[in-house]
Amino acid sequence: MKICLSEYNPDWKMQFRLHEERLINAFNEPSIKIEHIGSTSVEGLSAKPIIDILIGVLSIEELSFVVDALEDSPYIYKKVYDEALPFRRFFIGVKKEYVHLYPNVIEKEEVYIPHEHRTAHIHTVPITHQWWEDHLLFRDHLRLNPNDRLMYEAVKQDLSKNEWKTGNEYADAKTECVLKILNKAKRYQKK
Repeated sequence: MKICLSEYNPDWKMQFRLHEERLINAFNEPSIKIEHIGSTSVEGLSAKPIIDILIGVLSIEELSFVVDALEDSPYIYKKVYDEALPFRRFFIGVKKEYVHLYPNVIEKEEVYIPHEHRTAHIHTVPITHQWWEDHLLFRDHLRLNPNDRLMYEAVKQDLSKNEWKTGNEYADAKTECVLKILNKAKRYQKK
């Protein structure tokens, strides 16, 4: 598969707001935090036109609350990832016209949702977990540091020319660059 990157689109902020509103209504729980992360949250950065969302709960026990709250929504739960990352619950937002093609819960890796059917990727973790802090720190650093944003952009553009088995394979290929930027952000944070 090819990874199709789009130029930054200011409409991504509004798309996030629509997801945020839907999620707030589904949870009806003020302690849950919702953040726009990933490349669509960084002005000027190209991205797959899929909105990345980070949901923060107070404890690992509350992950099941999110799963239950999103049961009858256009967000498909990828339960297949729970074993590898037990502190996280992952959902894929699917366009209305395609929701009926997929089960509400995906328990096998073989069930694949093409990127063009997706609207969002939702990662749910406890706000006390390093995953929460790292994703927000990475986003905020890219927003404030144009040189690192350009470096990340160049890596993404270069990798998008390749053929990938899955989107996860593409994401893994970015890891070295992401960690370099994240470690730099952590050093800045300590100053």
